[in-house]
Amino acid sequence: MTHRALVIGAGNAGGAHAQALRSIGVEVAGPLSGTATVADPEPIRDPDVDVVHVTTANDLHLPLVREALRNGKHVVCEKPLAGDLGSAERLAALASLSGRKTTLCMNYRFLPQTAELAHRVASGELGQVHLARGSYLQDWLLLATDENWRLDTARGGASRTTADIGVHWLDLVETITGSQVEAVIAQVGYIHGRKTEDHAGLLIRFSGGLQGVCTLSQASAGHRNELEVSLDGARGSATWRSERKDEIWVGARERAATLVTARDLRSVRARDLADLPGGANDGRLNLFAAFYSALDGAPTPMAFPTFADGLRHVRFAEAVIASARRRAWVELDEVTPSVAVV
Repeated sequence: MTHRALVIGAGNAGGAHAQALRSIGVEVAGPLSGTATVADPEPIRDPDVDVVHVTTANDLHLPLVREALRNGKHVVCEKPLAGDLGSAERLAALASLSGRKTTLCMNYRFLPQTAELAHRVASGELGQVHLARGSYLQDWLLLATDENWRLDTARGGASRTTADIGVHWLDLVETITGSQVEAVIAQVGYIHGRKTEDHAGLLIRFSGGLQGVCTLSQASAGHRNELEVSLDGARGSATWRSERKDEIWVGARERAATLVTARDLRSVRARDLADLPGGANDGRLNLFAAFYSALDGAPTPMAFPTFADGLRHVRFAEAVIASARRRAWVELDEVTPSVAVV
């Protein structure tokens, strides 16, 4: 079946979506300005468009996704789901009632090696996993002269580093281990007088007794885009790093550490991801290829990130900010919207 996608958002993400879609044979309209499309949503109502990609600033996600779902379109939305909890709750509710396929761009779970790590954890190779460790470090907002809409709380929300990159780390831990975040205690830091956090240190409690510790930063010089997830279990440990994304380091007490590479994949899902048209090294391409194949009834190699996942991640980001202010643990189920959204 031929699909036609409308990409909304004229920034870097919109261009990346359009390029990825064309590379897998999807017809593309746009990228269009998000602000202009909110003012005039006629392009969303085009009957030839069956999927809408929303890649705008966070404050435009609600009106654009809502319009797309009301017009019967499937939706691919950039993370975070929204810039505030009330909007995220509204979007999750709309998606659940829409009857359309929706997903978030949690691209890393669609890499072969992260799928392989999930398989090895589920098979018991590491034993009961008791600790998730890791970090996500960038440097693109290190300088006072660095500018981006995410620095504006009205457009991006109260959280930046956690909501923008921390949710990737969280999504991988949840996907790989099957545990979900329950509570967090956080210390966050601000530089250059900014109102959104530049770095964060997190202690996290997950379901099933799993504990987590994570460092996040968008102001770490020389670290362009480095994500690391390490898992410690009763029988072994494992580490995946984005800068060596074709490898998993696996350690055990009684034998030498080993590297798992493409030729060592045991998981059918991991092998399926490696065979997708997008290519083994690009999670976004893999996610898109799987999503559009699923629209045609094909099975998916990995569970798609849902708007319910996105809602939980927005709640997590708001819990981080609340915890830092209170200097205390915050349970996610205690976090409620500060503003009503209609």
